[in-house]
Amino acid sequence: MLVREIWTALMLLAGSVMDIKDKTVPAIYLLIAAVGSVVMTVIYKGELKEMLLGLIPGAALLITGKLSGCMGEADGILLLLLGGMYGLRDGGELMMYALLTAAAASFFLIVLKHAQKKDTLPFIPFMLAGFMLFELRVYFFGGG
Repeated sequence: MLVREIWTALMLLAGSVMDIKDKTVPAIYLLIAAVGSVVMTVIYKGELKEMLLGLIPGAALLITGKLSGCMGEADGILLLLLGGMYGLRDGGELMMYALLTAAAASFFLIVLKHAQKKDTLPFIPFMLAGFMLFELRVYFFGGG
């Protein structure tokens, strides 16, 4: 559904700009993202079980972030929203791509000595990159 993909891209783009610029995202952004994502979920009319299971990757990121202090709450909330819209399989795939792009960028920044192991990076831009990789996969190989 093209409307859902446009919504997701705009939501992650706006979040990326705020995350990069301010290293934080305002609560009003998360509220707007949540309302829009719920609307997209209702329009999409996916299977309820799949949408509820789609919350697992976001919940895992929220819990991991809380326990480790390495991830922000906004990252987990946005992944919850993506999981609700896209379901467990696709939401998990989005999370995998986001984590892989973040790991690759971190590796190169450390190797090039532009960052140290304890430095933090905004994660929402990597969710956007993961979403773009997901959409490329869907475009070229189907599914989604």
